[in-house]
Amino acid sequence: MELAGWVTVATVAVVGGFTVLGHLFDQIPALAQKMITAIRSVRAVRDEVKRNVRR
Repeated sequence: MELAGWVTVATVAVVGGFTVLGHLFDQIPALAQKMITAIRSVRAVRDEVKRNVRR
């Protein structure tokens, strides 16, 4: 009976881990697009500052 409890706990842990990882991997494209937008914004600000310093 004790073995059945451990098997249940292990199964729930594995399924839960795959569920969490699946959810995180589903978020990567949206986060990547937001990161690209943020990097472009920072580069635009940096370029604007460089232009203003040269004047």
